Amino acid sequence: MIAFFDVDEALFTTPARYDFLRYRLGESQYAYEADQLGALTALGIDPPDLLRAYYRLYAGTPLTELMEQGRHWYDDVRRGRRIGPPFLAQTLTALRAHQDAGHLTALVSEAFAPCLAPLRKDMGADLVVSTELVLNAEGHLTGEVRHPMTAAAKTRAVVRAAAEHRADPRDCFGYGTRTDGLGVLGSVGNRTVVDSRTALVSLV
Repeated sequence: MIAFFDVDEALFTTPARYDFLRYRLGESQYAYEADQLGALTALGIDPPDLLRAYYRLYAGTPLTELMEQGRHWYDDVRRGRRIGPPFLAQTLTALRAHQDAGHLTALVSEAFAPCLAPLRKDMGADLVVSTELVLNAEGHLTGEVRHPMTAAAKTRAVVRAAAEHRADPRDCFGYGTRTDGLGVLGSVGNRTVVDSRTALVSLV
């Protein structure tokens, strides 16, 4: 049995990839890039293309550099230096309860490995389902991604991960927000919405 947790605004209090970008660029440059991405949103750009636009900001960057920055960023997050308390308390409690029950736990996110690797280690999660990067021969990001992990992709990825671990999706658990188009919640039998007040609302 697997419990799938959407990271952004369901387990983590803020979208991880945006706070990491702020950490990497600094406030003024981040504000500019966020405005550019916001303009694309206002134009009605499809979510996968918007996510691709985000990852093009890293084109040419060595993955090793980003992984190291991710560790430092997460250390700041964990110490409350960036976003205050980093986790939604009731979701974190639910994750620990699943682990205590012997269930596999999976983190699902539009973010990438530099954000999620330290989070996975800290949480003791078994699986990570995330946006996959495309690297060149030198190990630098090309700016392109495989399978942007937007809502529809999350639904498919949950089914695939369940099959790989011989779990029936109808027996699995999912935690996500209402605003994610039921991405994580779309294929599991036990669905829990994390609302804006961090309450957990189970759906039949």
